[in-house]
Amino acid sequence: MSDPGDAGERRSDEADGTAGPDADEDSEWEFSLQDLEQREADAEAAAAAERERRRPLEPGDPSLENVLFVILGVLLALFIISRMFLL
Repeated sequence: MSDPGDAGERRSDEADGTAGPDADEDSEWEFSLQDLEQREADAEAAAAAERERRRPLEPGDPSLENVLFVILGVLLALFIISRMFLL
């Protein structure tokens, strides 16, 4: 059997946080410097994305492929609608 004096010593060490398996975990910081730097980088990236999103859209020239795709979509939709009502 163990000596009751040993248990008392362990309890006093655990009470002041110098012993036990959780002593190392309690002495670490909740956030590391790398976590804080990552948060700052994420905040800067979000701000840059917001500035990019707010930039006004400028009209451009449509390409021939895009125009043909839109015309094909309109013709297909008209064909489907005409078949629904003419049957």
